[in-house]
Amino acid sequence: MSRATGDGAKLGKRCPNCLSEVRPQDIYCEVCGNRLEGQNELVILANMVQSLEKENRELRRKLWKLKRRPSRASGFGLSFAGFAALASSILYESNILAFIGLGLTFWGILLLYARPAHYVRGQILESEIRTHYLSLRRLLDHLGYEGQPVYLPPRRLEEMKGGSIFIGAERGKEMDDAPISDLSEMELFTLRPRGVQVVPPGLSLANLLEEEMGRNFSGMDLGYIFQNLPAVIIEGFELADGVEIEEDGDGVRVKIMNSIFEFLYREGMDDRLEGIGCPLVSSIALALTRSTGKPVTVSETKLDSESGTINVLYKMTGGSTA
Repeated sequence: MSRATGDGAKLGKRCPNCLSEVRPQDIYCEVCGNRLEGQNELVILANMVQSLEKENRELRRKLWKLKRRPSRASGFGLSFAGFAALASSILYESNILAFIGLGLTFWGILLLYARPAHYVRGQILESEIRTHYLSLRRLLDHLGYEGQPVYLPPRRLEEMKGGSIFIGAERGKEMDDAPISDLSEMELFTLRPRGVQVVPPGLSLANLLEEEMGRNFSGMDLGYIFQNLPAVIIEGFELADGVEIEEDGDGVRVKIMNSIFEFLYREGMDDRLEGIGCPLVSSIALALTRSTGKPVTVSETKLDSESGTINVLYKMTGGSTA
């Protein structure tokens, strides 16, 4: 039994370069020729983790593609069967085949046009989103609040799926004069500091992104978000043609290409609404504040009207979450 255990241990050793199984007595890997003597097991484990994460990302991409195939394949299949039935009805002069062909063709075309498309989503979103932002602007105008919007991280366990935006009464008024933990997510108006808390427009979208990624943002570091969030936005939900996320000094720079929310920036928003951002910009802000546990501001937003690229700079402030 001890010998079997020893053989199992031998099979457990791997080359840190190509992860091929090697024997304890080997000095060089027989597959890639990498020198094995004195290799650190942590290096091997790190390479295995990277390999598994890469494989996981590839599997997710394949899954997202498969999710979009059934309606298209079914649509083409039904349409082809419908046209074949119609052709046969003419050939055999059969009314039954004609009715069958018309029905199959109708459902085939319906499935093809019912596939997710930017045009359909844009029509739905534009009508709903404009109303939401109009309400926000009217509320802030009525209150006379001019402060920069600040995304607040969750303060309690039951708020992990929540989030709020604090807008101060005065522009430039910092939140350092009061700990964030004193602000309740259920509190609309606050006295110290004086301001209002509103629901982020990207709250539901942020929760959907978490579900698609299979983890809470609070359990992810920024590196994981930079690497995996763009694929979910682009391939999982088709919210943009491209997304790039990278560190920029003490902040985070995000480039969003051809977003379905681009129309908000083309129509123009005042500084307060720009500091809140469109639902996609808002959901990324929530991801950052949940991950870091720090307040986040949308400090800069620029739209390149020619390329349709939205450049966003997020800043993490040093507010305390304790």
